[in-house]
Amino acid sequence: MAFIKAVRQLNMRFIFLPFLLLGTYYPIIGQQIDGEFARDGLFLFKELGMDSSQIVDYNLTKNGEVYALYESDINRNLIRLLKNGHRDVTFNFTSDILNNEGTTPVAMSATANGNLVVLSNLWNGFSWMIHINEFYETGELNLNFGNGGIYTKSILDNTDDNFGQYLHTSPNGEIVVVAKVNDFSVSTSDEKIAILKLSEEGKTLSSDLYANRCFKLDCSAMQDDYLLLAYSGTTENEIDQATYLAGLTSEKMESQNVHCLSTDGDYETIDHIEVKKSAVYISQLKINAEALYLVRKYDLDGNLDESFTDDGRIDSNADLYNSNFVVGENGEVFVVSKSLDNDFEILIKKLNSDGSMDDTFGVDGIASLALRYPITVLDKLQIDPKNLLYISGDMSIEGSSYGFITRVKTDVLQLKKQKLDNFINNLFVTQE
Repeated sequence: MAFIKAVRQLNMRFIFLPFLLLGTYYPIIGQQIDGEFARDGLFLFKELGMDSSQIVDYNLTKNGEVYALYESDINRNLIRLLKNGHRDVTFNFTSDILNNEGTTPVAMSATANGNLVVLSNLWNGFSWMIHINEFYETGELNLNFGNGGIYTKSILDNTDDNFGQYLHTSPNGEIVVVAKVNDFSVSTSDEKIAILKLSEEGKTLSSDLYANRCFKLDCSAMQDDYLLLAYSGTTENEIDQATYLAGLTSEKMESQNVHCLSTDGDYETIDHIEVKKSAVYISQLKINAEALYLVRKYDLDGNLDESFTDDGRIDSNADLYNSNFVVGENGEVFVVSKSLDNDFEILIKKLNSDGSMDDTFGVDGIASLALRYPITVLDKLQIDPKNLLYISGDMSIEGSSYGFITRVKTDVLQLKKQKLDNFINNLFVTQE
Protein backbone atom coordinates (compact mmCIF):
# COMPACT_ATOMS: atom_id res chain seq x y z
CA MET A 1 0.00 0.00 0.00
CA ALA A 2 2.83 2.37 0.81
CA PHE A 3 4.38 1.72 -2.60
CA ILE A 4 1.09 2.37 -4.42
CA LYS A 5 0.58 5.53 -2.42
CA ALA A 6 4.08 6.69 -3.30
CA VAL A 7 3.46 6.06 -6.98
CA ARG A 8 0.21 8.03 -6.83
CA GLN A 9 1.96 10.91 -5.09
CA LEU A 10 4.70 11.01 -7.72
CA ASN A 11 2.12 10.66 -10.51
CA MET A 12 4.65 8.79 -12.61
CA ARG A 13 3.45 8.13 -16.16
CA PHE A 14 5.46 5.10 -17.20
CA ILE A 15 2.39 2.90 -16.60
CA PHE A 16 0.83 4.38 -19.74
CA LEU A 17 3.94 3.95 -21.92
CA PRO A 18 2.39 1.62 -24.56
CA PHE A 19 -0.60 3.89 -25.02
CA LEU A 20 1.50 7.05 -25.23
CA LEU A 21 3.92 5.51 -27.71
CA LEU A 22 1.05 4.63 -30.00
CA GLY A 23 -0.59 8.00 -29.58
CA THR A 24 2.50 10.19 -29.82
CA TYR A 25 5.31 8.47 -31.72
CA TYR A 26 3.74 6.52 -34.55
CA PRO A 27 1.59 9.37 -35.88
CA ILE A 28 4.84 11.26 -36.44
CA ILE A 29 6.02 8.40 -38.65
CA GLY A 30 2.79 8.61 -40.62
CA GLN A 31 3.30 12.31 -41.22
CA GLN A 32 6.72 11.84 -42.86
CA ILE A 33 5.09 11.39 -46.25
CA ASP A 34 3.31 14.64 -47.07
CA GLY A 35 -0.38 13.74 -47.05
CA GLU A 36 -1.21 17.07 -48.70
CA PHE A 37 0.48 15.88 -51.90
CA ALA A 38 -1.64 13.92 -54.43
CA ARG A 39 -3.47 11.02 -52.75
CA ASP A 40 -2.07 10.41 -49.27
CA GLY A 41 1.33 11.68 -50.40
CA LEU A 42 1.66 9.49 -53.50
CA PHE A 43 1.04 10.26 -57.18
CA LEU A 44 0.82 7.01 -59.11
CA PHE A 45 1.12 6.95 -62.89
CA LYS A 46 -1.71 4.49 -63.28
CA GLU A 47 -4.85 5.03 -65.31
CA LEU A 48 -7.76 2.93 -66.50
CA GLY A 49 -6.60 0.54 -69.20
CA MET A 50 -2.91 1.05 -68.41
CA ASP A 51 -0.90 -2.10 -67.65
CA SER A 52 2.45 -0.45 -66.85
CA SER A 53 4.18 2.92 -66.78
CA GLN A 54 7.59 4.48 -66.23
CA ILE A 55 8.68 8.06 -65.58
CA VAL A 56 11.13 9.30 -68.21
CA ASP A 57 11.90 12.54 -66.36
CA TYR A 58 10.29 15.19 -64.20
CA ASN A 59 11.03 18.81 -63.27
CA LEU A 60 10.06 20.78 -60.18
CA THR A 61 9.25 24.45 -60.83
CA LYS A 62 9.98 27.37 -58.52
CA ASN A 63 6.31 27.66 -57.55
CA GLY A 64 6.04 23.99 -56.60
CA GLU A 65 4.45 22.57 -59.74
CA VAL A 66 5.77 19.34 -61.24
CA TYR A 67 6.11 18.61 -64.97
CA ALA A 68 6.36 14.88 -65.59
CA LEU A 69 7.13 13.01 -68.80
CA TYR A 70 6.19 9.35 -68.70
CA GLU A 71 5.55 6.41 -70.98
CA SER A 72 3.14 3.53 -70.60
CA ASP A 73 2.05 0.52 -72.59
CA ILE A 74 -0.61 2.83 -74.09
CA ASN A 75 1.29 6.00 -75.01
CA ARG A 76 3.75 8.67 -73.93
CA ASN A 77 2.43 11.69 -72.12
CA LEU A 78 3.48 14.99 -70.57
CA ILE A 79 1.49 16.24 -67.57
CA ARG A 80 1.64 19.01 -65.00
CA LEU A 81 0.90 18.51 -61.31
CA LEU A 82 -0.22 21.38 -59.14
CA LYS A 83 1.52 22.14 -55.85
CA ASN A 84 -0.93 19.83 -54.06
CA GLY A 85 0.07 16.96 -56.38
CA HIS A 86 -3.20 16.86 -58.30
CA ARG A 87 -3.17 16.82 -62.08
CA ASP A 88 -3.61 20.23 -63.70
CA VAL A 89 -6.49 19.83 -66.15
CA THR A 90 -5.67 23.18 -67.80
CA PHE A 91 -2.41 21.71 -69.12
CA ASN A 92 -3.55 20.36 -72.47
CA PHE A 93 -0.91 18.09 -73.95
CA THR A 94 -2.46 16.40 -76.98
CA SER A 95 0.51 16.04 -79.34
CA ASP A 96 1.27 12.58 -80.71
CA ILE A 97 4.78 13.58 -81.72
CA LEU A 98 6.39 11.66 -78.85
CA ASN A 99 4.54 8.51 -79.91
CA ASN A 100 6.19 8.41 -83.32
CA GLU A 101 7.71 5.03 -84.10
CA GLY A 102 11.46 5.04 -83.54
CA THR A 103 11.37 7.93 -81.04
CA THR A 104 12.65 7.25 -77.52
CA PRO A 105 12.22 10.13 -75.02
CA VAL A 106 15.21 10.57 -72.70
CA ALA A 107 14.93 13.81 -70.71
CA MET A 108 13.09 17.09 -70.31
CA SER A 109 13.93 20.56 -69.01
CA ALA A 110 12.18 23.90 -68.55
CA THR A 111 13.50 26.96 -70.37
CA ALA A 112 13.91 30.47 -68.96
CA ASN A 113 10.63 31.57 -70.57
CA GLY A 114 8.64 28.68 -69.05
CA ASN A 115 8.52 26.43 -72.09
CA LEU A 116 9.38 22.73 -71.91
CA VAL A 117 12.05 21.03 -73.99
CA VAL A 118 11.98 17.26 -74.54
CA LEU A 119 15.04 15.31 -75.70
CA SER A 120 14.53 12.04 -77.56
CA ASN A 121 16.65 9.65 -79.58
CA LEU A 122 15.30 9.03 -83.09
CA TRP A 123 15.94 6.04 -85.33
CA ASN A 124 15.85 7.31 -88.93
CA GLY A 125 16.11 3.88 -90.52
CA PHE A 126 19.90 3.95 -90.74
CA SER A 127 21.23 5.43 -87.50
CA TRP A 128 20.22 7.12 -84.25
CA MET A 129 19.88 10.91 -84.21
CA ILE A 130 19.17 13.64 -81.66
CA HIS A 131 15.51 14.69 -81.67
CA ILE A 132 14.21 17.72 -79.72
CA ASN A 133 10.75 19.26 -79.33
CA GLU A 134 9.61 22.32 -77.42
CA PHE A 135 6.18 22.80 -75.84
CA TYR A 136 4.51 25.90 -74.48
CA GLU A 137 3.51 25.95 -70.82
CA THR A 138 -0.05 25.29 -72.04
CA GLY A 139 1.08 21.92 -73.41
CA GLU A 140 0.92 22.90 -77.10
CA LEU A 141 3.79 22.13 -79.47
CA ASN A 142 5.86 25.22 -80.36
CA LEU A 143 5.77 25.15 -84.15
CA ASN A 144 8.31 27.98 -84.31
CA PHE A 145 10.99 25.79 -82.74
CA GLY A 146 13.37 24.10 -85.17
CA ASN A 147 11.52 22.97 -88.28
CA GLY A 148 7.80 23.06 -87.51
CA GLY A 149 8.36 22.16 -83.86
CA ILE A 150 10.99 19.49 -84.56
CA TYR A 151 14.78 19.62 -84.38
CA THR A 152 16.85 16.62 -85.52
CA LYS A 153 20.60 16.41 -85.73
CA SER A 154 23.51 14.06 -86.18
CA ILE A 155 26.10 15.88 -84.10
CA LEU A 156 29.00 15.09 -86.43
CA ASP A 157 26.83 15.15 -89.57
CA ASN A 158 27.65 11.54 -90.38
CA THR A 159 26.14 8.09 -89.96
CA ASP A 160 27.42 7.55 -86.41
CA ASP A 161 24.82 6.67 -83.83
CA ASN A 162 23.95 9.59 -81.52
CA PHE A 163 22.44 8.83 -78.13
CA GLY A 164 21.36 11.90 -76.20
CA GLN A 165 21.88 11.38 -72.46
CA TYR A 166 21.47 14.71 -70.65
CA LEU A 167 19.52 17.88 -71.42
CA HIS A 168 20.23 21.29 -69.88
CA THR A 169 18.84 24.79 -70.40
CA SER A 170 20.64 28.01 -69.51
CA PRO A 171 19.19 31.33 -68.28
CA ASN A 172 19.85 32.93 -71.68
CA GLY A 173 17.65 30.36 -73.42
CA GLU A 174 20.33 28.10 -74.84
CA ILE A 175 19.74 24.35 -74.92
CA VAL A 176 22.64 21.96 -74.29
CA VAL A 177 22.62 18.23 -75.04
CA VAL A 178 25.34 15.88 -73.81
CA ALA A 179 25.42 12.75 -75.93
CA LYS A 180 27.28 9.54 -76.64
CA VAL A 181 28.50 9.01 -80.20
CA ASN A 182 29.33 5.56 -81.49
CA ASP A 183 30.65 4.40 -84.85
CA PHE A 184 29.39 0.83 -85.00
CA SER A 185 31.40 0.15 -88.15
CA VAL A 186 34.52 0.34 -85.97
CA SER A 187 33.41 -0.88 -82.54
CA THR A 188 30.23 -1.88 -80.79
CA SER A 189 31.39 -0.63 -77.39
CA ASP A 190 33.73 2.34 -77.79
CA GLU A 191 31.95 5.66 -77.34
CA LYS A 192 32.91 9.31 -77.48
CA ILE A 193 31.32 12.25 -75.70
CA ALA A 194 29.70 14.94 -77.84
CA ILE A 195 28.08 18.26 -76.98
CA LEU A 196 25.32 19.95 -78.96
CA LYS A 197 24.20 23.52 -78.29
CA LEU A 198 21.02 25.13 -79.68
CA SER A 199 19.50 28.58 -79.57
CA GLU A 200 16.10 29.09 -77.98
CA GLU A 201 14.64 29.08 -81.52
CA GLY A 202 15.98 25.58 -82.13
CA LYS A 203 18.92 26.53 -84.37
CA THR A 204 22.31 24.84 -84.10
CA LEU A 205 24.94 26.99 -82.37
CA SER A 206 27.66 24.37 -82.06
CA SER A 207 28.08 20.60 -82.32
CA ASP A 208 31.30 18.68 -81.81
CA LEU A 209 33.09 15.99 -79.87
CA TYR A 210 34.16 16.89 -76.37
CA ALA A 211 37.40 14.99 -76.96
CA ASN A 212 38.62 12.84 -79.82
CA ARG A 213 39.17 9.93 -77.45
CA CYS A 214 36.89 7.22 -76.19
CA PHE A 215 35.46 7.93 -72.75
CA LYS A 216 32.49 6.56 -70.86
CA LEU A 217 30.02 9.31 -69.95
CA ASP A 218 28.94 8.85 -66.33
CA CYS A 219 26.78 11.90 -65.58
CA SER A 220 26.36 15.61 -66.21
CA ALA A 221 25.00 18.74 -64.51
CA MET A 222 24.70 22.42 -65.37
CA GLN A 223 24.36 25.65 -63.39
CA ASP A 224 23.69 28.86 -65.30
CA ASP A 225 26.07 28.54 -68.27
CA TYR A 226 28.63 26.27 -66.59
CA LEU A 227 28.51 22.64 -67.68
CA LEU A 228 29.99 19.78 -65.66
CA LEU A 229 30.88 16.39 -67.10
CA ALA A 230 31.87 13.29 -65.20
CA TYR A 231 33.44 10.56 -67.29
CA SER A 232 35.84 7.65 -67.05
CA GLY A 233 38.37 5.91 -69.22
CA THR A 234 42.06 5.29 -69.54
CA THR A 235 44.72 7.88 -68.75
CA GLU A 236 46.94 9.20 -71.52
CA ASN A 237 49.20 6.16 -71.15
CA GLU A 238 46.10 4.10 -72.06
CA ILE A 239 46.89 1.67 -69.24
CA ASP A 240 45.40 3.02 -66.01
CA GLN A 241 41.69 3.56 -65.52
CA ALA A 242 40.72 7.03 -64.29
CA THR A 243 37.70 9.13 -63.34
CA TYR A 244 37.49 12.73 -64.53
CA LEU A 245 35.43 15.80 -63.66
CA ALA A 246 35.44 18.58 -66.25
CA GLY A 247 33.97 22.08 -66.21
CA LEU A 248 33.05 23.89 -69.42
CA THR A 249 31.67 27.34 -70.12
CA SER A 250 28.58 27.36 -72.31
CA GLU A 251 29.90 30.15 -74.52
CA LYS A 252 32.64 28.09 -76.17
CA MET A 253 31.96 24.61 -74.77
CA GLU A 254 35.67 24.21 -74.23
CA SER A 255 37.16 22.61 -71.14
CA GLN A 256 38.17 25.16 -68.53
CA ASN A 257 39.00 22.74 -65.73
CA VAL A 258 39.67 19.02 -66.00
CA HIS A 259 40.48 17.05 -62.87
CA CYS A 260 41.46 13.43 -62.52
CA LEU A 261 39.71 12.36 -59.32
CA SER A 262 40.82 8.75 -59.03
CA THR A 263 43.07 6.30 -60.82
CA ASP A 264 44.02 2.65 -60.79
CA GLY A 265 43.40 1.09 -57.35
CA ASP A 266 41.26 4.06 -56.24
CA TYR A 267 39.30 4.10 -59.49
CA GLU A 268 35.57 4.57 -58.96
CA THR A 269 33.10 6.07 -61.42
CA ILE A 270 30.98 9.07 -60.45
CA ASP A 271 27.38 8.09 -59.83
CA HIS A 272 25.70 11.51 -59.65
CA ILE A 273 26.49 15.26 -59.73
CA GLU A 274 24.68 18.11 -57.99
CA VAL A 275 25.56 21.81 -58.29
CA LYS A 276 24.43 24.13 -55.51
CA LYS A 277 25.53 27.72 -54.89
CA SER A 278 28.97 27.44 -56.54
CA ALA A 279 29.64 24.05 -54.96
CA VAL A 280 29.83 20.74 -56.79
CA TYR A 281 28.78 17.53 -55.04
CA ILE A 282 29.53 14.09 -56.47
CA SER A 283 28.76 10.58 -55.28
CA GLN A 284 30.86 7.47 -55.76
CA LEU A 285 30.11 3.86 -54.89
CA LYS A 286 33.03 2.17 -53.18
CA ILE A 287 32.67 -1.60 -52.93
CA ASN A 288 35.79 -2.73 -51.11
CA ALA A 289 35.99 -4.16 -47.61
CA GLU A 290 32.74 -2.35 -46.85
CA ALA A 291 30.09 -0.86 -49.08
CA LEU A 292 30.16 2.95 -49.11
CA TYR A 293 28.09 5.61 -50.85
CA LEU A 294 30.53 8.49 -50.59
CA VAL A 295 29.54 12.12 -51.23
CA ARG A 296 32.34 14.61 -51.88
CA LYS A 297 32.26 18.37 -52.26
CA TYR A 298 34.30 20.55 -54.64
CA ASP A 299 34.29 24.16 -55.75
CA LEU A 300 33.61 25.06 -59.39
CA ASP A 301 37.36 24.98 -60.08
CA GLY A 302 37.51 21.35 -59.02
CA ASN A 303 39.23 21.87 -55.67
CA LEU A 304 38.25 19.31 -53.04
CA ASP A 305 36.60 20.73 -49.92
CA GLU A 306 38.43 18.71 -47.28
CA SER A 307 36.22 20.13 -44.51
CA PHE A 308 33.30 18.11 -45.91
CA THR A 309 33.63 14.91 -43.91
CA ASP A 310 31.14 12.32 -45.18
CA ASP A 311 32.51 8.84 -44.48
CA GLY A 312 30.18 7.15 -46.96
CA ARG A 313 28.52 4.85 -44.45
CA ILE A 314 24.81 4.31 -44.86
CA ASP A 315 22.34 1.90 -43.31
CA SER A 316 23.45 -1.73 -43.62
CA ASN A 317 20.11 -2.52 -45.27
CA ALA A 318 20.48 0.19 -47.93
CA ASP A 319 20.82 -0.80 -51.58
CA LEU A 320 23.84 1.11 -52.89
CA TYR A 321 22.80 0.50 -56.48
CA ASN A 322 19.37 1.94 -55.74
CA SER A 323 20.60 5.13 -54.06
CA ASN A 324 20.77 8.79 -55.01
CA PHE A 325 21.34 12.11 -53.29
CA VAL A 326 20.15 15.71 -53.41
CA VAL A 327 21.41 18.94 -51.82
CA GLY A 328 19.18 21.34 -49.87
CA GLU A 329 19.24 25.13 -49.89
CA ASN A 330 21.65 25.36 -46.95
CA GLY A 331 24.05 22.68 -48.14
CA GLU A 332 22.52 19.77 -46.24
CA VAL A 333 22.66 16.48 -48.16
CA PHE A 334 19.95 13.81 -48.29
CA VAL A 335 20.99 10.33 -49.45
CA VAL A 336 17.95 8.22 -50.36
CA SER A 337 18.14 4.44 -50.71
CA LYS A 338 15.83 1.52 -51.31
CA SER A 339 15.88 -1.01 -48.50
CA LEU A 340 17.27 -4.47 -49.22
CA ASP A 341 15.22 -6.08 -46.45
CA ASN A 342 11.84 -4.48 -47.05
CA ASP A 343 10.57 -3.61 -50.54
CA PHE A 344 8.12 -1.10 -49.07
CA GLU A 345 10.84 0.83 -47.23
CA ILE A 346 12.89 3.91 -48.16
CA LEU A 347 15.94 4.88 -46.09
CA ILE A 348 17.04 8.52 -45.90
CA LYS A 349 20.39 9.65 -44.52
CA LYS A 350 20.95 13.33 -43.75
CA LEU A 351 24.31 15.10 -43.70
CA ASN A 352 24.93 18.55 -42.29
CA SER A 353 26.51 21.16 -44.56
CA ASP A 354 29.97 20.06 -43.37
CA GLY A 355 29.33 16.42 -44.27
CA SER A 356 28.84 15.22 -40.70
CA MET A 357 25.84 13.05 -39.85
CA ASP A 358 22.81 14.95 -38.53
CA ASP A 359 22.07 12.96 -35.37
CA THR A 360 18.77 14.80 -34.82
CA PHE A 361 17.42 13.34 -38.06
CA GLY A 362 15.58 10.03 -37.78
CA VAL A 363 17.59 7.64 -35.63
CA ASP A 364 21.30 8.52 -35.57
CA GLY A 365 20.99 10.41 -38.85
CA ILE A 366 18.99 7.83 -40.80
CA ALA A 367 15.21 7.86 -41.18
CA SER A 368 12.90 5.20 -42.55
CA LEU A 369 9.53 5.51 -44.23
CA ALA A 370 7.21 3.04 -45.89
CA LEU A 371 5.17 3.40 -49.07
CA ARG A 372 1.88 1.74 -49.89
CA TYR A 373 3.27 -0.67 -52.50
CA PRO A 374 6.61 -2.49 -52.91
CA ILE A 375 9.30 -0.40 -54.60
CA THR A 376 11.30 -1.90 -57.46
CA VAL A 377 13.47 1.09 -58.46
CA LEU A 378 14.32 4.49 -57.00
CA ASP A 379 15.14 7.18 -59.54
CA LYS A 380 15.34 10.97 -59.61
CA LEU A 381 15.25 13.19 -56.52
CA GLN A 382 14.41 16.88 -56.27
CA ILE A 383 14.09 19.20 -53.29
CA ASP A 384 12.38 22.59 -52.95
CA PRO A 385 13.51 25.62 -50.90
CA LYS A 386 11.40 24.43 -47.95
CA ASN A 387 13.19 21.05 -47.96
CA LEU A 388 10.19 19.15 -49.27
CA LEU A 389 11.81 16.11 -50.86
CA TYR A 390 10.39 14.63 -54.08
CA ILE A 391 11.25 10.97 -54.74
CA SER A 392 10.42 9.13 -57.96
CA GLY A 393 10.75 5.55 -59.07
CA ASP A 394 8.79 2.42 -59.93
CA MET A 395 6.61 0.24 -57.73
CA SER A 396 4.94 -3.11 -58.21
CA ILE A 397 1.15 -3.46 -58.09
CA GLU A 398 -0.41 -6.86 -58.72
CA GLY A 399 2.57 -7.97 -60.80
CA SER A 400 2.79 -4.81 -62.95
CA SER A 401 5.22 -1.90 -62.66
CA TYR A 402 4.07 1.72 -62.39
CA GLY A 403 5.94 4.99 -61.97
CA PHE A 404 5.39 7.08 -58.87
CA ILE A 405 6.29 10.39 -57.24
CA THR A 406 6.03 10.92 -53.49
CA ARG A 407 6.77 14.00 -51.38
CA VAL A 408 8.44 13.80 -47.97
CA LYS A 409 8.47 16.32 -45.13
CA THR A 410 12.13 16.22 -44.11
CA ASP A 411 11.53 18.58 -41.19
CA VAL A 412 9.17 16.03 -39.61
CA LEU A 413 11.80 13.33 -40.06
CA GLN A 414 14.23 15.55 -38.21
CA LEU A 415 11.79 16.11 -35.37
CA LYS A 416 10.95 12.44 -34.97
CA LYS A 417 13.93 11.40 -32.85
CA GLN A 418 14.01 14.67 -30.94
CA LYS A 419 10.34 14.33 -29.97
CA LEU A 420 10.83 10.72 -28.91
CA ASP A 421 13.87 11.65 -26.82
CA ASN A 422 11.97 14.46 -25.14
CA PHE A 423 9.04 12.15 -24.53
CA ILE A 424 11.21 9.50 -22.86
CA ASN A 425 13.06 12.11 -20.81
CA ASN A 426 9.75 13.43 -19.51
CA LEU A 427 8.30 10.04 -18.64
CA PHE A 428 9.66 10.08 -15.11
CA VAL A 429 9.27 13.78 -14.42
CA THR A 430 6.86 14.44 -11.57
CA GLN A 431 3.94 16.75 -12.00
CA GLU A 432 3.67 19.59 -9.51
